[in-house]
Amino acid sequence: MPTSLPRNKVAKQHTWNSESVFATPEAFESELKNFVESLPAIKKFQGHLGEKPDNLIEAMSVLEKLQARANKIRVYANMSHSVDTANQNAAAMNGKAVSALAQLRAAASFIDPELLSLVNDTLEKWINDDSRLKLYAHYVDDLFRKQAHVRSAEVEEILGMLQDPFR
Repeated sequence: MPTSLPRNKVAKQHTWNSESVFATPEAFESELKNFVESLPAIKKFQGHLGEKPDNLIEAMSVLEKLQARANKIRVYANMSHSVDTANQNAAAMNGKAVSALAQLRAAASFIDPELLSLVNDTLEKWINDDSRLKLYAHYVDDLFRKQAHVRSAEVEEILGMLQDPFR
């Protein structure tokens, strides 16, 4: 009957190549710290998205960059944790990544309610008049389609802080 090795005995070459994402755990920790410190960059747009198209464009650009960084953090932590789910250091790293993503969701939670507070015609006009916003046309359409399910910025912030109970 075939036997399998304990995860901590599997040769490194047969595990995820987490070094392709961050060279070292220290590099991960550094980026995680910098990422969390950069979250106020999105909050500066709160209350200003509807003032002019440039604010919306800049906010969405900042959000996309933060999401890309968050994805990299999450992938690295998840790879490390997947190699050996019994490894407490990897589990802690994974927990930190999940927490950072929750902080991003909370920081950006104002966006959907604020966009929904604008008249849809305003957003449509901005999208039609500014080619940089055409990228977000589907997002805006989808947002207004699910408008009944979007709560106030305060409630969305609390929901954003919640971690997925099935992770």
